[in-house]
Amino acid sequence: MRKKKTRLISHSSVIKDRAFQVWVCETKPCFNCSVTKNNINYSQIQFHHLQGKYRLGMAMRNDAMGIPMCYPCHSIFQKRGERLYWEEIGIDPGIYAQELWEEWLERKQ
Repeated sequence: MRKKKTRLISHSSVIKDRAFQVWVCETKPCFNCSVTKNNINYSQIQFHHLQGKYRLGMAMRNDAMGIPMCYPCHSIFQKRGERLYWEEIGIDPGIYAQELWEEWLERKQ
């Protein structure tokens, strides 16, 4: 019996949902350091669109594949390089992004 490959999100559809981005940033901690928007005044939680294997194409960002990151982590992360970072720590952020999207869809019903 052959194992079925599963994709987190179909490449045929790009999801754009500003309300989802706002909900993630207001209710979830930074994926990297776990700081929340209420912990420190100057740290704004931002929505980070995953790159690399989660990217659909040049300048095409799928909102269903994003995670919350505080401003300091997001800045360092973008300068350092996403692929290298995730490989070094051995985490697949796509799994968490998919969990967030599914939780959002459940809340909307």
